[in-house]
Amino acid sequence: MPAHSASPATATFACSNPIKVGYNDWAPYAWQDPQGEAQGLDVELMRSFAQFLGCDVNFINVPAKRSHQMLKAGTLDVMMGATKTQDRQKYALFSEYYRNEAVRLFVLDEKKEQIHLDQWQDIFTHKLRLLVPTSGWYGNDYHDSQGRLEQAQLLVLSPSLDKSVQMLYHGRADLIIGDAMAVPYIASQYQGVKLAPLRLVLEENPIHLMLSKVSMSALQLTQINTAIRTLKDNGEIARVLLKWQQISLAQQTNMSRQNHTQEVRYTLALIYP
Repeated sequence: MPAHSASPATATFACSNPIKVGYNDWAPYAWQDPQGEAQGLDVELMRSFAQFLGCDVNFINVPAKRSHQMLKAGTLDVMMGATKTQDRQKYALFSEYYRNEAVRLFVLDEKKEQIHLDQWQDIFTHKLRLLVPTSGWYGNDYHDSQGRLEQAQLLVLSPSLDKSVQMLYHGRADLIIGDAMAVPYIASQYQGVKLAPLRLVLEENPIHLMLSKVSMSALQLTQINTAIRTLKDNGEIARVLLKWQQISLAQQTNMSRQNHTQEVRYTLALIYP
């Protein structure tokens, strides 16, 4: 039977062993909870794909660079949340896209009325300091002008997105760049930090699963694509995406309420010592 006609109803997915899926800590897409279990948006979707295929899945927490080496060697079968590149296609098969991601700029909520960008060049015009985590792809505008930002002393590098959020809160820069869902989600973990996105969208990319060319076959790729298409069509992927967007929003709203309550208590303590 030709590979393109395969489906769970007509072909058995070869998963006598659990699918080995690599992930690193990148909330809200994937992270390891205190009990050692994988959690997150991509994790939940991967579990749904595996369930559709009748497979078990084994999530392995591993640093990003190492996970690519393991995928090349076939000691990992799948990586989630991947952008397709020519270099990666040398050692990996790419599924159909299962979600999109966007790169945006964020400011502290209290400064959202003061900072406006209609285009990328406004960063230079208004001399805005930009916080950038050292790992990640942030779009062609940033890539092409990184040297110019450094020369203008407008570039502030940080080791991680978590650290970037803290540095922004403490006034080390005016803007932060990053994933449209991850930045506000991580900010919601820090008491007192609320961010607002600027209108400008720097990059939008389809996101795929990466399959090892060593341990996974073209037939398995076809069947995974069937799972993705089915879960798109029946609304499951949309449901999971909405769920995690609501979780992030709820955390930010709850944080704002807590801060307001603390401010009221402080004020009352001043009036009624």
